Amino acid sequence: MQNVNFFKKQGGRWFSQRTTHYLKTGGSKAGKSDLEITYFDENDDTVVRLCGEAHWPAADAVGGLRIVQKSTIIGGKTRNQSTLLVAIATDDKSGKLLSQPEGQPISQLSQYRFENDVLTITTDANGLRAEERWWFITDKLRMRTHVLSDKEGQTMASFCSEIRLGDVSA
Repeated sequence: MQNVNFFKKQGGRWFSQRTTHYLKTGGSKAGKSDLEITYFDENDDTVVRLCGEAHWPAADAVGGLRIVQKSTIIGGKTRNQSTLLVAIATDDKSGKLLSQPEGQPISQLSQYRFENDVLTITTDANGLRAEERWWFITDKLRMRTHVLSDKEGQTMASFCSEIRLGDVSA
């Protein structure tokens, strides 16, 4: 399955550099993040638990990711966060993502699809639409874009280049 392999490939320690542009105000910010991404197989207790909380059959799960992120915006504060994502397959190229920030209830339901080795995640919430794209240049270099739109059009766009530093420590 294409989506399982793509999600497994996310696992590891990553360094991310980000540039964010606020399209309505014309402002920009740069930032960096250290990411630790752990892949969970579809039968892992963490994946099964989250599916149960969402009232979805665990048998539909493809797998899950725990993303622990320590981010700094240049000139701003350091922020730590951890999120658990579980992918639910619709077919080999599309499905749904459950998102749960650590210690909180499931907060988002997103749609995902694969086209030309690019994962596109779309989330609609609170009058906003977020579209994020992830793709690999090599096994150690990943790119991500994120566009946030409201009813009046695009409001924010960001670009991240990410370098794999190694495996997540056991």
